[in-house]
Amino acid sequence: MKKFTRFAAAIPALAFLFIGFNWLLDPTSAAESLGMVLQEGVGRSSQLGDMTAFFLGGSAMIILGLSSQNRTWLLAAAMTVSLAAVFRVVAWLFHDAILAIDLIGAEIIFAGLILLSASKIRPENETN
Repeated sequence: MKKFTRFAAAIPALAFLFIGFNWLLDPTSAAESLGMVLQEGVGRSSQLGDMTAFFLGGSAMIILGLSSQNRTWLLAAAMTVSLAAVFRVVAWLFHDAILAIDLIGAEIIFAGLILLSASKIRPENETN
């Protein structure tokens, strides 16, 4: 169990890596998997750029945190994923979006797994 808690963040890291590469290799199915339609023109550029950066960047932060044992990377990834959940709720409250409970739930679970791993790293392993 101790090893699982230490490396729990590997689960979202792998999921984000897969989703990020899916945005690069098959953006239509990547968009559909998140309830989106693939945009045209500049919208497509923004969609692919932003979504790929979010998922591959998140995966990279988690991998860096686990490999360097520097929890700052994990905390940054957890914050990013948590904010995605928060802003989904904001979109529902103020912008007539559908409340995507399944996606919010996944983001909360992933943030929790990342924070669980971060909690197993001692702060003295971090550099200033």
